[in-house]
Amino acid sequence: MTKVQSVSRFSQDGLWKLRILTFTSGAIVMALEIATSRILTPVFGSTIYTWGSLIGVILSGLSLGYFLGGKFADSHPSFEKICGIVFSVGIFIVGIPFFATSVVDFSTFALPATQYTPLLATFLLLIIPSVLLGFVSPYVVKLGTSSLQKIGNVSGNLYSVATMGSILGTFLTVFVLIPNIAVNQIIFGLGIMLIGSSLIGLKKPPKAIAVIIVIVLIVPWYSFPTNTITHNGVLIYETETLFSHLDITRFGSNISMYLDGMRHSSMNPDKPLDLVIDYTEYFHLGMLFNPSASNVLFVGGGGFTGPKNFLALYPDTKVDVIEIDPGVVEAARTYFDLQDDPRMNIFVDDARKHLATFDKKYDVVVLDAYSANYVPYHLMTDEFFEILEKRLEPEGVVVSNIIGSIEGHNSELVRAVYKTMKETFPVSYIFPTENLPTNVQNIMIVSSNNPYEFDRITLLELARNSPADYLVDELSKQDHFYEGSIKTSDVPFLTDQLNPSEVLTNPITNRSYMQESQDQQIEKKEHRNDSINFGIGIVLLVIAFVWLFYFNKKILNHRAIIE
Repeated sequence: MTKVQSVSRFSQDGLWKLRILTFTSGAIVMALEIATSRILTPVFGSTIYTWGSLIGVILSGLSLGYFLGGKFADSHPSFEKICGIVFSVGIFIVGIPFFATSVVDFSTFALPATQYTPLLATFLLLIIPSVLLGFVSPYVVKLGTSSLQKIGNVSGNLYSVATMGSILGTFLTVFVLIPNIAVNQIIFGLGIMLIGSSLIGLKKPPKAIAVIIVIVLIVPWYSFPTNTITHNGVLIYETETLFSHLDITRFGSNISMYLDGMRHSSMNPDKPLDLVIDYTEYFHLGMLFNPSASNVLFVGGGGFTGPKNFLALYPDTKVDVIEIDPGVVEAARTYFDLQDDPRMNIFVDDARKHLATFDKKYDVVVLDAYSANYVPYHLMTDEFFEILEKRLEPEGVVVSNIIGSIEGHNSELVRAVYKTMKETFPVSYIFPTENLPTNVQNIMIVSSNNPYEFDRITLLELARNSPADYLVDELSKQDHFYEGSIKTSDVPFLTDQLNPSEVLTNPITNRSYMQESQDQQIEKKEHRNDSINFGIGIVLLVIAFVWLFYFNKKILNHRAIIE
């Protein structure tokens, strides 16, 4: 008769503790990955390199953790030991907001301007928690199995619990946490949740440490394909770029560019310098507000109809264009008559990253990187507008194109951007491109630091003397110069830390703004308080060293007793 080998003495009645630990660890892994993306994308852009780094580092860490955790589990396993490891990960995660900036700065210094820079930053931030959380699954299987006859059932049960935790962590972070809570607070919460789940298997000293950590964090501080898309016309080209699905179509006499199903540019090949889409005529508002402008920047190229039109109408003007997607630039060269011009420079880069490092000032900046189905959140925050302000001449003007409405339930994004821009640019005007303020439409926000006030009549006179005389018709319509007050008390002040733009951004699908509890926080501008951050970081570092000393001593004593 075959003897069944004993595997673990962990009480079957205590399996609920293993399930809690497993579920929490699975949830934290995915939530941490998504939350960390909000730290990386403002610096490195929302590129495949950033997201590939996040996914790859997490998977690599978990894989190594499974391997090492299995070996570790075979050496005198105990529930207190794995809880101690999870407690250590919690302390590390709580500290991430305090050293994330230094890690990112180090990465950009060590690997400047390469596709591997976000990989290095992600590795330094996430490899340790990923590896140690990978310990959990094989370790709890070892503890939860009383005999080899039940190992399949127990392991399947625990891995299912871990996966359900990952699913919940993903959905909760995407749909609830990020739209409503600052990123650093989310990460603190993840660390505290992990610490809390680990306390079910730890003694009094770790519980005291956990209480101290919570008290420290209460101190107020501030931080940090299958193509199913349909279009009008005949499809003449399609491809997957680094960022989106790109289609070129022909309808009537016009050629149009679609990115992820949304039209971004149209051109009449017989008149390649004309503006086909009406709202693009409003880009020339920047030249009315600053008639002496000689250096113009377009953020977002698309089919380059705007930049080409500026070059044709203003012969003394030079134009720079920042377009993040090389596939878009290539398509514009092939289908939209984009040609090399000594007066135009094209930069294939993330606009925020480029402007933060490129030392040049502009008279007019046209922000045309937004669409109805996607808004680069890091290009509409207070921190971005501060960077942009540094790249403007004293009389410089910003023309920002946003899709939404001025009034009604589709107006939240427009009003939130207006509120945020007013912090940096006190003088701001709104120009609807349609008559009714409640209609979903292209809205132009024109901002500057120039204290001189314009009215519709003054702008109309300037338009009559401008090469862009088609603005005369638009400004003749009183509804196209909005003179009402803009309500901003019920919309967020957009920052890198708190930016629910994904919730605000899609008026086409009527996805509404769901944040209800941030009114008091968003009314005032956030500033970094380095002294408080440094002090809390030092306290957490001391706590971490105390814990590691205590935990290491406990392991050594446990081994001595067994041996």
